[in-house]
Amino acid sequence: KVAYTCRKKTGLGYALSTNSDIYIYDLATQKTANITEENKGYDTNPQYSPDGKYIAWQSMERDGYESDQNRLFIMNLATGEKRFVSKAFESNVDGFLWSKDAKSLYFFGVWHGETQLYDVNLKNDRITQLTDGVHDYASLALAGNKIIAKRHSMSMGDEIYAVDNARKGKAFAGVTQLTF
Repeated sequence: KVAYTCRKKTGLGYALSTNSDIYIYDLATQKTANITEENKGYDTNPQYSPDGKYIAWQSMERDGYESDQNRLFIMNLATGEKRFVSKAFESNVDGFLWSKDAKSLYFFGVWHGETQLYDVNLKNDRITQLTDGVHDYASLALAGNKIIAKRHSMSMGDEIYAVDNARKGKAFAGVTQLTF
């Protein structure tokens, strides 16, 4: 199965609308299913979980409102149950990545003028901030037990960092600069 985003409109409707949906195309049956038809805003960036049991995507609620909150959703592929897992994060989810065990999602988003890394535990949708500081993170990838991300600030251009994917108590995750 292949998941993709599409805004299936033409003409003026295409130009004015931000209502895109997530579709799953089954290669065996050659059938397509729209899994976000009920949402009238912008649904994008579908990613299957490593265990193949879930799919996650970013979603805006309202059609035509390009500044809407970019939320993070998951769907259980067996039951069809959908959840707004970033509900406790009152800002945009700008990008995300599945954990290797599919028990959480790492994401980055702006809060109080900084773009930091967060972890949402899918057992209870609890969000944990992993990084801190006057800088911004972007472009997530996994390498072993580390999250690899770009980081920059007003005083430093993009560099690549390795971030521990766990927070120990109240302390933020260990961060190691990889490029200079």
